[in-house]
Amino acid sequence: MKMKRVLFIGFGSLGLFVGIAGMCGWSGARVFRRIMNNELRVMNGDFKLFKWCISGVPVIGDIENLINGKTYYVLLQNNYELRATGGFMGSYAKISTERGIKEIKIQDIYVPDGQIAGHVEPPYPIQEAFRIGNWWLRDSNWDPDFASAAATVAWFLDQGGEPSADGVVAVNQLVVLQLLKVLGPIEVKDYGKTVTEQNFYSLAQTNAEWGWFPGSSGKRDFLGAVSKEMIEKVKKINLIGLINLIDLMNEQLRRKQVLVWMRDGQLETAIGRLGWGGRLEDEWDKNSDYMYIVESNLGANKANCCVTRLIDQEVSGGDEKVTVTWKNGGDYRHPLPPVFWGGDYRNYVRVVIPSSHNVKAVKMGDRVLRKAGPEDFATANSLRQSMTDDMYVVEPRGELQIIGFWVIVSVGEKVRAEIEYKSVRAGEYKILVKRQPGIEGFDYKLTVDDKVKVDEFVDQDIWIK
Repeated sequence: MKMKRVLFIGFGSLGLFVGIAGMCGWSGARVFRRIMNNELRVMNGDFKLFKWCISGVPVIGDIENLINGKTYYVLLQNNYELRATGGFMGSYAKISTERGIKEIKIQDIYVPDGQIAGHVEPPYPIQEAFRIGNWWLRDSNWDPDFASAAATVAWFLDQGGEPSADGVVAVNQLVVLQLLKVLGPIEVKDYGKTVTEQNFYSLAQTNAEWGWFPGSSGKRDFLGAVSKEMIEKVKKINLIGLINLIDLMNEQLRRKQVLVWMRDGQLETAIGRLGWGGRLEDEWDKNSDYMYIVESNLGANKANCCVTRLIDQEVSGGDEKVTVTWKNGGDYRHPLPPVFWGGDYRNYVRVVIPSSHNVKAVKMGDRVLRKAGPEDFATANSLRQSMTDDMYVVEPRGELQIIGFWVIVSVGEKVRAEIEYKSVRAGEYKILVKRQPGIEGFDYKLTVDDKVKVDEFVDQDIWIK
């Protein structure tokens, strides 16, 4: 009798849990559709149930505030032209909310750029690469710390005449391809094309670069048409599809192919706790070693279609050496659209390590680079007219430091860089190794005191203990 009672209570509780979960799921799906159609009403029964279901959940628990009178910008980043936060920002989506999504507008990055008045001093590598004497919105996702980069992007958007940003989200092209897997082929009626994960990049680049000039609308119009059809498909998604969509976005947030910044301090703190914020010191305990290699393609091409990298780290006592080998597997030195979009890889690389480490040497192949001094920056960055590929720069960043230098990898070639430094080591060796947004991963080998601890493909941030 006692066993029957236990089973009854157990199955009854399970049934109640499944029932509540089901109601939460269905109410969530209906609320999602109303948000997408700008039809949300806070007194609606579905919304009340959904609000109860998500009460206490970080960030989305404050859904009423998130989707009412706010403006968000989604940066559409092309990771074939890698930048610090994932890729070159060719376009962006402006999302206006008013009790749901009021409007989604796709815009070319060059439109607000053309509205910015005055002079903004550029980081020195951007000036050395492009020699235009100014810093523009299109290159403003420069900082390897996403919170800093996003705040800079928001400032540039404001200067370009856009409404103040309540939040900035960076989405890499890799995510769009995964989204197409979930949604299936997209019929873009305005262009008479069917967009799939296989042809999306080629179609987007063809419309972006053929006959391109500043202010041209080919890329914006095509991405706008694709986005419009994708949004319509999302609006009609069923519960199973919505679950798959949420699972996909959660995975991409975890893998940092989607990064989020919020102007509201409390929301930004919550995002940091979830690991979505892309801050340099996220997840680091400050007592262990740390390594984050950040690349920026400043060659005005899509060379990252064909670039791979291998990282070999050796630790012996307090001596460390990191060797990075890049390979450019492209076939053409200059882009040949629509067949090939790559080219030589002009990469400004930044190696982020703890500030307690003492850099001994930085080498490019057989060349030993010199450490930059004040005399190298005696004049304004905007006046620089040549590439200083014979030096490395050390930038203090709190309890971290950033070592920056040029790496040029021509088509069909391999190039090796080495960084040697002294570290402060106490007890068992531990390290946080970060993977840059925009790349799928890299081959990584760690040898500690002549013993191989790791030899694998790293596709996300990892702790090694």
